[in-house]
Amino acid sequence: MPNAIVHNWQIAPNSGWHGELALGGNANFIAAGQNLDGRLEIFYVNTDGKICHNWQTIPNGGWHGELMLGGNGQQIACARNQDGRLEIFYVGTDQKIYHNWQTIPNGGWHGELALGGSAKDIAVGQDQDGRLEIFCIGADDAIRHNWQVVANGGWHGELTLGGSGEQIACARNQNGRLEIFYVGTDQKIYHNWQTVPNGGWHGELALGGSATYIAAGRNADGRLEIFYIGTDQKIYHNWQTVPNGGWHGELALGGGAKDIAVGQDKDGRLEIFYINASNAICHNWQTVPNGGWHGELALGGSGQKIVCARNQDGRLEVFYIGL
Repeated sequence: MPNAIVHNWQIAPNSGWHGELALGGNANFIAAGQNLDGRLEIFYVNTDGKICHNWQTIPNGGWHGELMLGGNGQQIACARNQDGRLEIFYVGTDQKIYHNWQTIPNGGWHGELALGGSAKDIAVGQDQDGRLEIFCIGADDAIRHNWQVVANGGWHGELTLGGSGEQIACARNQNGRLEIFYVGTDQKIYHNWQTVPNGGWHGELALGGSATYIAAGRNADGRLEIFYIGTDQKIYHNWQTVPNGGWHGELALGGGAKDIAVGQDKDGRLEIFYINASNAICHNWQTVPNGGWHGELALGGSGQKIVCARNQDGRLEVFYIGL
């Protein structure tokens, strides 16, 4: 079935893969989170534009099945509050930003609420003190952010962060400072970072390279690493030379892609998952934590959008939208 949700998972931590299996439901966009008790939960915009979710009934186990969560959207992101409650953020069909959250950890949901502002792309991070912070590309291409005034609490309100872009990603440095990476309207790669944990921002700086899509991860030793699809559709990466520090510079990683996601194996090795030019699901991984890369390998199946999460027992699991 076109747009069917499919998943695949490691049979043991740091190990081989089970093979693709239909999960039920269909989607145009998908995100994944982990409940406080370890159960994975996916959130997606179905082909009718409705916000839906599905979750493991026990940690590392089987799935409940699709349930409508309420609201309509185009793009969705998920994060976990300091107290363990999952919260989702999404761009509505009216381009306004909405959120919904669990009323207790592992529990039911409050219901849709407008968060303020409008967007065409959204990312979420967590400050060192536990406060969630969202970053978005506005309908006017401007980079904006909004943050909880206290952990688990209410929101400050949208504020312009500087710069303009088309797509955005977020990661947290080893010392707790959030850093954002985005594809500018000129398709160049930019970043901006907090000067101190939980604090103000440095301002936009070009990072080098050009891209159509970017994703971010953190190595076992704390160094941030970004992976992106170049304007030539090839995969590149760039990484901090020391934790919290400067950047190495662009390097081709091998392979080509239309969409990319980053995961981290239980032993700390980064692993990327992507849709190649032929729509095949592929992956590539560090051979040792913080080290070099194995090279592209087909994972099986085909798709058009992919995300990755890690089970409570450390096994990576990917979710993708089939063709």
